[in-house]
Formats: sequence, C-alpha cells, structure tokens
Amino acid sequence: MFKIFHTADWHLGRRLAGYDRTADFEAFFVYIEKLIDERNPNALIISGDIFDTGNPANEVVRRYCALLINLHSKFPDLQMVIIGGNHDSPSFLNIHADILSYFSAIVVGGVEYNNGEIDYQKLIRPIIIEDETVAIICPVPYLRSGDIRRIGENASIKDFYSEVYARAEALRGNNNIPVIATGHFTAAGSSYPDTPIVGGMAGEDADTFAPFDYIALGHIHRSQQCGTRNNIRYSGSPLTYSFSEVRYSKSITEVTFSGAEISSIEKIEIPQTSELLIIPQNEGDIFEVQEACRNLNPDQELYLAINIKQEFRTPETKSRIINEFLVGKKAKFCSWHISRPIIEAQTSETQTVTACEFKNADPIDIISELYRIKTARNLDSKYIQMLKEIIDQPE
Repeated sequence: MFKIFHTADWHLGRRLAGYDRTADFEAFFVYIEKLIDERNPNALIISGDIFDTGNPANEVVRRYCALLINLHSKFPDLQMVIIGGNHDSPSFLNIHADILSYFSAIVVGGVEYNNGEIDYQKLIRPIIIEDETVAIICPVPYLRSGDIRRIGENASIKDFYSEVYARAEALRGNNNIPVIATGHFTAAGSSYPDTPIVGGMAGEDADTFAPFDYIALGHIHRSQQCGTRNNIRYSGSPLTYSFSEVRYSKSITEVTFSGAEISSIEKIEIPQTSELLIIPQNEGDIFEVQEACRNLNPDQELYLAINIKQEFRTPETKSRIINEFLVGKKAKFCSWHISRPIIEAQTSETQTVTACEFKNADPIDIISELYRIKTARNLDSKYIQMLKEIIDQPE
C-alpha cells in the first residue's frame, strides 16, 4: 500500500483586503501535522503556488522552511514533493531545493535544462522506502511556453506530459507500482469560480492525457475531479482566499494505492479558522446591513463583504459600517459584494476559444474583456496605458 496527501495552492503570505492571515496559515500548519500523524501518508504533494508572490517576505519563507524541516523531524519517512506554480518564482523556489533535499523534500521550481535539453532526471523521481522503489513521482511544475516548445514548435502541455510518461513508464518496467504526476494548469471539465476564463476557453483536455496512475493538479482552488477520469484531480486550496470561494469546502485529497491501482480516494475537510462571509444574504439597504451586522457573533473571527445596494456604496457608508456597525465584533470589513446582473448577457456572448488561440491573444484584450464582463463597463484608457507600460517593461 502506498498513500499520498495531495494539496496545492497554499499561497503563503497572501493577504485579504490588506489583512494579515498569518494566524490562518499557522492553524493550517498545525492541522496538517496532526493529519499526517493520524493517517500516516507516504508522501505529501504540494502542486504549485506555494507562495502568493514570486518574492515573498522573509518571515513567510522562514515559516515555510521551518514547517518542512519540522515535518521531516517528526515524520522522517515522509517524502515531500513541491512544485512551482504560476505565482511562484522558479529560481526562488530552487534556491532552497538542495538544502531541503536533506529533509526528504523534492523541490522543482521550474523545468531545468542540461546543455540546452530538458533535464528529465529532475522530472522523474523514484520514491524509495527501505531500499525498495514503491512509486515513481513526476514533479512537473507550471509549464511556460518555452518549456513546451522544446518538445516541438506546435507542442501542447499534453505532449509534454506524454514525453514524461514514456520515460517514467520505462523506469517502472514490470514493477507493480504507481506512476504519479503533478501539474499546475487549467484542465477542461473543471469548474473555476475563483479563476475568470475568457470566452469559454476550457483549457487542456485532461481526458486525453497520458495514462498516469494519478495526476495531482493545482491552480484551481476548488477540489474536484477533471473530466471523466477519476484519477486526475485538483485538491483545491487549503484556505478560503476570496469571497468567490465561500460556498466551497476546503480539503486535502488522500489517495491510496494497492500496487499501481488506486484503492481509495478521500477528501479530508480542512477546518477554517476565519470565515469569509457575505451579508446580508440579499442585496440590502443601510438598515438591512445594520441588522445583519448586529446579528454577528461578537467572538467569531470573520472577513466581511457587504451586500449593499449600489446607491449606498459610499465612503461615508463604509466608515459607518466599520466605526459603528462592527464595534465590538471580531469581523473585518473587506469589500462591497458586487452583484453580477449581466450573467445572461455573458452567456450569449460566449465564444469558444482554443488553448492555442488564448496563448496568442493580446493580454490587454484579455484584461479588458474580463473587466467588461465583471463590471459591465469598459476599462479606462489610462489603465490600459499603465498595463501596456508594465507589459512592455524589459525583464
């Protein structure tokens, strides 16, 4: 039997409306340590977006390293596998890779090269327990266009994974052990309430991927199966990071193998220290907002979005909510909740866009369209100019 914990999208250092969430992350660290102690997995996989930014604060990095070292100290047989996501800096993650390898952590920040060729040895790793290879892990990080083009000019993410799988399968030989891959991308058939998708672009078709025994995905914050294959999954993020995620439970995915076959998949819910809440339930006036605030539990840690009618969304109302309605509460005002009355119009305008077309699209057009969909307004020209200046800046 071989068991993994699949998690992703930790986004360490993330703030919400400027509020520090260190206490929430610390509670998650305590919980995952407790869970590992109770359920004894052989491997912990973190499928990208370890940090919220490519240049995280020193204290955030210190806690990340301390957690991994602490887990190794308490569970020396636990293999940890960490890949870079689109929020991570590959070089920054790799700075700690050699050191963390002494603490049973495989860290792959990005695809690496040897004499101009992809270094597949970094992407295909045997997991060895008591001198026996019990699994093969393929820690494929977030793939950039340059990585994929090394396979072929018109290659896709799927082609990259096929190449990795062929090499992993050769390494497995006749051994009855699982071949497990990681990934960080949008797969067709997934739902992504927290990730805007332009024009109906569905992402990579997971159903046609190489037949890995399990693919541990990150990038989408909602835990789910992809397409029709039960063994391609997003674990989702461990914390609720935005108000678009409030309806979804957060979990770690536990996968148990018997030989190369999956014998069970279980989602283990992660308790949330701080709740994100939208009040009142229906868009209300100032008096309904006041009543909803009055009914809050004064001892509960909350992040609030206020669901108020457009005519009451003023700086004066915000100040009154914070200084009057929320006095004596542990609730933090974060934002107005934005109603989206244009969903039907959105659907009627939706056009199918292939992954290739999306990759070749002008980023300014994508951002402008997302802004229009979300606000029913055109993006101001001054912001378009600012975006152009940022995009045109030399690396």
